[in-house]
Amino acid sequence: MDIGRKILNLRKDRGVAQKSLASLTAVTPSALSRIESGIHQPRGPVVMRIARHLGVTVDYILDENAPYPPPAKDILDNLGDETQEEARNRTVDVSTREERILEGLRKLDFERKLLLEAVLQGHRDDVRFAVFLLGGGKNLPGFSKEEKKTLQARFDKATR
Repeated sequence: MDIGRKILNLRKDRGVAQKSLASLTAVTPSALSRIESGIHQPRGPVVMRIARHLGVTVDYILDENAPYPPPAKDILDNLGDETQEEARNRTVDVSTREERILEGLRKLDFERKLLLEAVLQGHRDDVRFAVFLLGGGKNLPGFSKEEKKTLQARFDKATR
C-alpha cells in the first residue's frame, strides 16, 4: 500500500477530517490532498506530525509493505507522555465515542494502562477467553452460544 493511501485510510478510520489533520500537521488541505492521492510524497517533519496525530509510527507510514491496519503496539507507542507537552488549544474533530475513550484512557492508573497494553498486544482468542472468564460466561454480548461452549470447554480442560 502506498504512503498516501495509507495516510488516507488511517485518517478515515480514525474519523479525522482532512482539514483538521492538515491544520494539526501544519500543511494546507490541498497539500494533504496531494499527499493522500499519491501526487506528492510528504517530507520527514510532515510524516512525523501525521504519524503522531494518527497514532502510528513514522516507520509504519513509510514502510509500504507494512500490514494494514497497523499493529496495536504502534498505536501504544504513540500514547506516550511526550504528547502531554503539546498545546491543548488545538481543535480536533473526534466523535463522542472517541472522546469517552480518551477520557477513560487518561483516567487509568499505571497498572490498568499496562493491562490495556497487554490486551491490545494479546491474541484475539486469548483476550476473548479472558473476557469470558471475567464475565463468568453469562450474558456476554458479542459471544455466540457456540463460542461460549467452546470457551467453557477450554476452561474445563485447563482446570482438570
